[in-house]
Amino acid sequence: MAAVCMGALVSGCGQVEEEETMSELIPVQVQSPEAGSLTLKNEFVGTVSPEEAVYVISMVSAEVLSTNVSVGDMVNAGDELCKLDSEAAELQLASAQIQYESAEAGVNAAQIGYEAAQSQYEMAQSQYEGTVAQLDAQMWGQKNLQIYQLQAQVDNIQAGINDIYEQKKDLADQKSDAQDEKAKLEKYLKELSDTISALEKQMLQAQADLNDALADMTALDQQGVDAYNSQAAAEENPVTYQEAKDALQDNITSAQGEVTALQKKLTETTAALAQVESAIASIDSGEKQLDDALEDAYRGLEQAQTIMNITQEQIYGDTQKIVDANKKTAALSLDSASLGIDSAEISVNNAQIGVEGAKLAIDSAEYQLDMYTLKAPISGVIEAVNVKEHDFATPSTPAYIISNKDTMTVTFYVSEGVRNTLTVGQQVSVDRNGKLFDAAITEIGSMVDQTTGLFAIKACVSAPDESMLTGCSVKITADTYSQGNVLLIPYDAVYYDDSQPYVYVAVDGVVERRDIETGIFDENTITVMSGLTVEDQLITSWSANLREGALVSIQTTQNSAAGDAAVSEE
Repeated sequence: MAAVCMGALVSGCGQVEEEETMSELIPVQVQSPEAGSLTLKNEFVGTVSPEEAVYVISMVSAEVLSTNVSVGDMVNAGDELCKLDSEAAELQLASAQIQYESAEAGVNAAQIGYEAAQSQYEMAQSQYEGTVAQLDAQMWGQKNLQIYQLQAQVDNIQAGINDIYEQKKDLADQKSDAQDEKAKLEKYLKELSDTISALEKQMLQAQADLNDALADMTALDQQGVDAYNSQAAAEENPVTYQEAKDALQDNITSAQGEVTALQKKLTETTAALAQVESAIASIDSGEKQLDDALEDAYRGLEQAQTIMNITQEQIYGDTQKIVDANKKTAALSLDSASLGIDSAEISVNNAQIGVEGAKLAIDSAEYQLDMYTLKAPISGVIEAVNVKEHDFATPSTPAYIISNKDTMTVTFYVSEGVRNTLTVGQQVSVDRNGKLFDAAITEIGSMVDQTTGLFAIKACVSAPDESMLTGCSVKITADTYSQGNVLLIPYDAVYYDDSQPYVYVAVDGVVERRDIETGIFDENTITVMSGLTVEDQLITSWSANLREGALVSIQTTQNSAAGDAAVSEE
């Protein structure tokens, strides 16, 4: 019983102490999560090498006669580095040049032979053509002349026929034009006749009207004339007695003048029509004469062609066989001369092939001789010299190493995860003994290095100085993992229940636990993917009594979630 009472007493005292503890306000500091992004920077160790480095290797084994550069010297592309003993190569070149000169002499001799063969062929061809011409003249001279004359006669007759057709065409065109003109004149004559008849009728009518008017006016006495004039004066367009009389006479005179002029035109047109009809008759007569001449020409053409055909068929068989045999003999001489040209041409071609071979031998000897002078293939600095005077340069050992240090390459190694965050062209920082250089990633390895088990990354330093020595180690700083559009909170505000991260927030003065999903983090800041908002009051201070449901007193509100961390706001 005593034990039970003691336990109850102890239990009661503990409950009282716990209630007193829970009732106390815990002073805390809070801040709101901030929206932004977090980028992690990683550091790597790299090795410096020139962007361009070449090994100058002697292609021949020979004694070094002289060297012109030392380690550290600057050289330009094409500068002479050293000279090797080239006596054997010079002798080989001299021998090749002698062979070339000999081959050229052979070409000249073959060319002379070819030209002589051409001359012989030309003489043979001239003789052949002369023989053929002589034989043809003997065989066909008279006959060909007669055929030529007959052909000329046929051609002349044919030309005359063509000329007659041209004349007939011209006469036809002239006749067509004359007939068109005749039709126009006949139409014009009819129009003139109709017009004259109408005018004569009008003139007769006007004369009758005048006579009637004169009779009426003559019947008027002086008093009547005065009355006529007085009445005319009262009108808008007054015409006196005498003016009316004169006007009627003028009309008759004008009509008579027009009739006279039209009768003159009628006479002229009749004469022109007669001339056109005469011209048409002359054209008809000319066409008849041309038809007769054409008929005579065709008869002459037929006779000439018949005579020419008879002449062409008179071939003498035996004489032709003799002529053909003589021509064949002359052709054999020409073929022999042609074969001589072909043979001479083959000799020229062979000699030219010999010249080309000798030229190739010279080029090869000059190339070999050039190997005895080592020159700088690029501009840069001499990194290593492995030859000296009177030593032997060999193809097995580089004589010189030249580096172009206008740009330097830094090589470093990263894991696969980091490799996947890097991009070609990305800017990185290179630290050489505290001196920083800007660089850009130029190459991202796609195969694991067998030695390190990592991926090789290369970055180019565009403005190196003398401190960037070949093979030295440098520190590279690069942005790697990054998360944007997330919430940022202090790293030490996060607690873990096994593997579940959570935080405490203050809600109306009471502690509330929030499970969250976190992302990347650095030493100060961690990203929150879900579970919080920017309006929450995150408890950032620590207390041994901090737990869900505890009462808190907010002491200070912080404004920065990331503190001094590398955070870029979005």
